[in-house]
Amino acid sequence: MKITPHEQRVLVLKKRNAPKEGSLTTRATMGKMPAGTLKTRLKKLIEGGLDRDRAIEIALGRPIGPQGRPRKT
Repeated sequence: MKITPHEQRVLVLKKRNAPKEGSLTTRATMGKMPAGTLKTRLKKLIEGGLDRDRAIEIALGRPIGPQGRPRKT
């Protein structure tokens, strides 16, 4: 039985990019929040006069509320 080139191919593992430790994306993922939401909250808090580190703590401490119009239950 002949082996085709497709079958001869050696599986190459794909390199996965890991987020950098301490980045906003990592912190957002750990806080179960979309990165865009965290960035928007940070922007508003920093414009309000807070320093960046304190703004990150506050933004991650606030839970995400329900989205859309309320449904009847």
